[in-house]
Formats: sequence, C-alpha cells, structure tokens
Amino acid sequence: MKAKTLVIVLLICFSYSILVNGDTTTTGLISDSDSLPSGYFVSYTRSISHSSTTVQVSVTSSGYVDVAVCGGGEFDDWNNGGPEPYFHSYRSDITSTTISLTLGVGSYDFVIINFGYSSVSYTITATQSYYVPGGTTTDPSTDPSTDSGDWVYGLIALGIIPVIIIGLTFRARRRRRRRPQVPTQPGYYQQQQTYQTYQPQRTYEPQQTYQSYQPTEQPPPAYDQTPLGLKVCQNCGFNEQVDSKFCTSCGSKL
Repeated sequence: MKAKTLVIVLLICFSYSILVNGDTTTTGLISDSDSLPSGYFVSYTRSISHSSTTVQVSVTSSGYVDVAVCGGGEFDDWNNGGPEPYFHSYRSDITSTTISLTLGVGSYDFVIINFGYSSVSYTITATQSYYVPGGTTTDPSTDPSTDSGDWVYGLIALGIIPVIIIGLTFRARRRRRRRPQVPTQPGYYQQQQTYQTYQPQRTYEPQQTYQSYQPTEQPPPAYDQTPLGLKVCQNCGFNEQVDSKFCTSCGSKL
C-alpha cells in the first residue's frame, strides 16, 4: 500500500471516530404532583428542540384519568370549539401508565383529563433523550460548556471528510486516460445497414358508440344538517352549546 493511500485511510478512520463519538443526553421535561377536580383537565406545554427525541411520560393517579399527548395549544383550541387535535398518544381510564414515543422538533401538550365524579390526585414525570454527536451526558441547560470541546472536534471531522472525498474524486479523474481508437485496417469490410420507418397498414376503428348517461329522476334533497344550537348532556340533562366538548354543569364529556 502506498504511503499516500495509507495516510488517507488513517484520516478517514480518525474523522469517522470523532464524528460517531457521541452520547445520548437525557433531560427532564415535567415533574409535578397535584389534584384534579371532576370534569377538569390540566395541560403541560413543553418544547422539543432536537429531532428524533425519545420522550417517556409516566402518570399515576388515585382515580381513573385519561392521558394524551398532542401538538402545543391544540387541546385548548379543541375545548374552545376548534378542530380535534392530532394525538400522538391517548390512554383512557388508567390509574398508572408509561408512554414512550419519538417526537420531532416542536411544541407539545401533555394532558391529564378527569372524567370521573370525584377529584383525583396525580403525579406526572416526563423526560427527553436525544443523541448528540461528540456530546456528553451532562445536561447542557445546567453546564453549557461541557459540550463545546466535543462539538469542535465534531465540526473538524465534518470538514475533513468532504475534503478527503473531493480529493479522492479529483485524483481518480486525473488518472483517467483517453481510450485509444482501433486503427482501421485496409480491406476491412464494414457492412452498412439501412433502416426504413415503420408504417402501419391497418387502422383501428371503433365498432361501438357510447352515449352519456342522463338520469331520469331527480336525487332527493340533501338532509339539512344545520345544528339546532343546543346539545343535551346525557349525564345531567343540562343544555349546552353545540361546539362544547364538556358539560359545564357536571363536567361530563359531550
């Protein structure tokens, strides 16, 4: 193996080792304990700043509750008459659960809902874990300087690898030579071929004709789906607005 090739291979291995020398950083998102009255919900809005972040949520309560994870602010909008949110996870009627899911960069709501008839006490904890190339497991929020040195090495590796690839490509192109042409020897027979364009002799003519369909009967009138303006609670019989999601009298879900 030539000395130049050996040096290039060693540089690639060194850069790759720096680039992949990373760690998984785990930080806390939520840690809270409280009580939740009947017919109420509590929402914790948190931001995720890294892609492919693994979030683990643990909830324990003294009574049955629902636990949901959706986009930031979507649950409040839904409760105020907006569209139903996209739930990344939804657990119904639980007293203890652990949710593990992968989320991207953005804002998210972690919601606990009490549909029962009495107040419950609950405890919720949530953590996020994400991979940092060349990073450490120390929480950057408490000690931001711990990752600076490893990030510098990672950036150096990201700069070395493209330079090596460009250099190898340029060297391969310089080694290319023009392919010599085979000299034509006298007396060599070269057969000449002529080609004629294809002319179809038959044309297809359709034998059947089709007529457009004309309905003879008029469709029945569309059903009037205009809401009457009120919605009756199935639990207590209280009249609520059509766009309400929960009964303001007993807290039941409409």
